[in-house]
Amino acid sequence: MAFSPAMLKVRLRKPLERHLRAGHPWVYADALERPRGVESGTVVDVTTREGRFVARGLYDAESPIAVRVATLDAREPVDQQLVRRRIEQALAARRGAFDARETDAFRWLNGEGDFLPGLVADVYRDVAIVRLDGDAVRVWREWAVEALVELGRPLGISYVYERSRGGRGEALHGGVPPVPVEIREHGVRFAVDVVHGQKTGFFLDQRENRFAIRPYAAGVEVANLFGYTGGFSVNAALAGAVRVATIDSAAGAIEAARENFRLNGIDPDAHELACEDAFEWLETARRQGRRFRLVIVDPPSFAPSEKALPKALAAYRDLFALALGVVADGGVLAAASCSSHVALEPFLSALRDAGEKAHRRLRVLETRGQPADHPTTPAFAEGRYLKFVLCRAD
Repeated sequence: MAFSPAMLKVRLRKPLERHLRAGHPWVYADALERPRGVESGTVVDVTTREGRFVARGLYDAESPIAVRVATLDAREPVDQQLVRRRIEQALAARRGAFDARETDAFRWLNGEGDFLPGLVADVYRDVAIVRLDGDAVRVWREWAVEALVELGRPLGISYVYERSRGGRGEALHGGVPPVPVEIREHGVRFAVDVVHGQKTGFFLDQRENRFAIRPYAAGVEVANLFGYTGGFSVNAALAGAVRVATIDSAAGAIEAARENFRLNGIDPDAHELACEDAFEWLETARRQGRRFRLVIVDPPSFAPSEKALPKALAAYRDLFALALGVVADGGVLAAASCSSHVALEPFLSALRDAGEKAHRRLRVLETRGQPADHPTTPAFAEGRYLKFVLCRAD
């Protein structure tokens, strides 16, 4: 199926022409005069009230995001050639983003940041995991799979597997991939369950931050809260941490962390791996007088929507204040948020309030985000979702 330039036009109700032409990839439903009877996945032209072309993209009849913009060029069709071209360009854009001799797991396609909104592809050695955000972008699925298989041949891609937000999976090429898949990050080995693990199997967006904590971990005791399968913990141990406490409420994650220690020649019994609620563990550790020179707090998103933002910021404040209760004097708190609704400045304000609540003075040492294989565009602030802040606490 190939699309010619869109015949269907949808008219803006709000003056968003400059916003879209600057590169924002979404048009919300309340900004449009929505047509009736148009199926999700239909290619539409977004026009001004006067009928002038602004953008072309995929219409979604069910989502609050009514149009995902694919091009600002009125001459460019949204077809298989566009999808393949964008996927090829995305792979080329990863050149220099990491050392392929030491790292074989990365994000090949980052949706809006690679000009194919709603389409994500992560590579885990010989497996490409695809995620589709919304019904509209499913019209691109077959084209995307074909491009990933063809262009991924030099990378050794043997499997393409779709992971949906509901946890379901579907083999798109090569059958269901075997699990776990063993990957390397900066030479560190991890076993990843790409079929059942969180997100697409691993938190690839924290790769450079996992490596960045190494200088702070050398020779000290470390606590890793919401530790999942031990990505930060293994890096801390390899950097020479005296002892690492890995805390997660999922027993399966803790067992996977134990295996990741072994994969890297580290005795897991020399460290603490606890299947516990992070809040309860922190309370107990504080009462016991335990102190750590590095505490990493990487919780799940507290703000799934804009409406949840005030409660989320209060939750971050309380969690980080609790964590500061176990940070040794002069130690480092590494605080993370993966919510696109929490911008950097409000996040720093939550850290400020946490310091005040815990009666600790904080020095911000580094503010970091997602790595170069998770690009975004200047116009798309929502794409800069990951915050990772290192603070020294007095």
